[in-house]
Amino acid sequence: MHEKALDELRRRLDILIALTLCELEHRTDPIDVIDVLRRFDIEPREVASILGMTPNAVRVARHRLRRSHSKPRGLTKKR
Repeated sequence: MHEKALDELRRRLDILIALTLCELEHRTDPIDVIDVLRRFDIEPREVASILGMTPNAVRVARHRLRRSHSKPRGLTKKR
């Protein structure tokens, strides 16, 4: 097989693995699925196609997930 064909096969397997993981963990919330697919470096346009969303909506959700994961837990901002 050519290297390009192998890369495409790896990418598709990563998507299948990520979606299977979501199914096994009973993740149905799109944000949870986006989070799992993000960990597998699946492109926003591919995630959007899978979930029936726009690529921009996926990018926004991924950005929010990154921000929420980077905040230290237990600290709140005083106003």
